[in-house]
Amino acid sequence: MKRWKRVILYMVVIVTALLLPGCGKQNKNEIYTDTIAKLDDDELFALVETDARYPVLLVTSQYYEDGQGNQASITCDVYYVVNEEVQKTGIIESMGTAYPISYDKSGIYGASGHEVWRYVLDEADGSLKLAEGVYETFDENGDATYTQEIEGNIENITEEDYLAVVEKHGKAQVVNFLWGATGD
Repeated sequence: MKRWKRVILYMVVIVTALLLPGCGKQNKNEIYTDTIAKLDDDELFALVETDARYPVLLVTSQYYEDGQGNQASITCDVYYVVNEEVQKTGIIESMGTAYPISYDKSGIYGASGHEVWRYVLDEADGSLKLAEGVYETFDENGDATYTQEIEGNIENITEEDYLAVVEKHGKAQVVNFLWGATGD
């Protein structure tokens, strides 16, 4: 399997080198080449585009076929460029295979049946930060309360506000972890 990972890695590097936007510019994905090469045989990775300066490298060893053609995961390590070096900056987890890690331009999502979390990369220090969390809780009578967390501040929101974030998460792209998943 390690041989296939190397072959695919070399192919990725060659293809990205051919797609460089201009002479003398380094492709943003190339910065992860050494990190990807050092992954264990059972680890898969994905490079996802958010609004961060660089693509975000996600790595997992716990993955499953989601029925839509994706090697999805509910947990992954997050790597990002800090002072021109790749560093592990955090972990994202979801609470069950019905809520695979997903992303869009605004961030990377984890979720459960009654919560959605959107994470972003802080460009200043490369750290992974919770940008927004929405929560549905129930009291002893079964009445729902909806809250939103932004920058550590929690406030009550409407059900419609909660559902808008849930819908945004639902439209996000499931992370498809690739390369090395063939079991060779």
